[in-house]
Amino acid sequence: MACRARGWPWPPRCRPGSACLFAQGALGVHRFFRRNPVLGTRCATSEWPARVRRAAAARVHPYFAAELLHDADRRVRCQAVKRAPRERVSPLREDVDTGVRAAVARKLWGNDLIIMMDDPEVAVRRIVASRITPHLLPLMLGDADPHVRRVLARRIDASWLAILAEDPIADVRAIVAGRLRWAPQTAPSE
Repeated sequence: MACRARGWPWPPRCRPGSACLFAQGALGVHRFFRRNPVLGTRCATSEWPARVRRAAAARVHPYFAAELLHDADRRVRCQAVKRAPRERVSPLREDVDTGVRAAVARKLWGNDLIIMMDDPEVAVRRIVASRITPHLLPLMLGDADPHVRRVLARRIDASWLAILAEDPIADVRAIVAGRLRWAPQTAPSE
């Protein structure tokens, strides 16, 4: 089979088999894009197989990454979330795939994560708890996951620590006790 990439106006730097766009394994495709990062945008279209689109999505120009946000392959969408501008990623907060939602939660910040506080996946809620604006953390106090409550105990305003002081998990109570011990003491009023 003749290499289609050799006929391109800018011939790629490749090595058939080990750093090749048409390699059977994903490693060869990733090596190809490591040597030719500018070709990521050219190969991030639906005409290429999923393994090529995945590797290309990691190198695609951010402007074109937004087009990959609705790709059928979830791993292509995850890579596109990392590269796309933040304002284009918001619609994927309710994606069907947990990995995509987690990538979105890592990309967004503060108030943009409100919609994700009740995500059905614990991993996504943990990321949200660590990145959401601190004044919104009290909305997550009823979370069932102890890891989320540990993050809350570290980040929440001290005025809310009394609620977490009665947590059934000892680690959460220990974090609260440590924060309360080092909290500034108020002088008694006379």
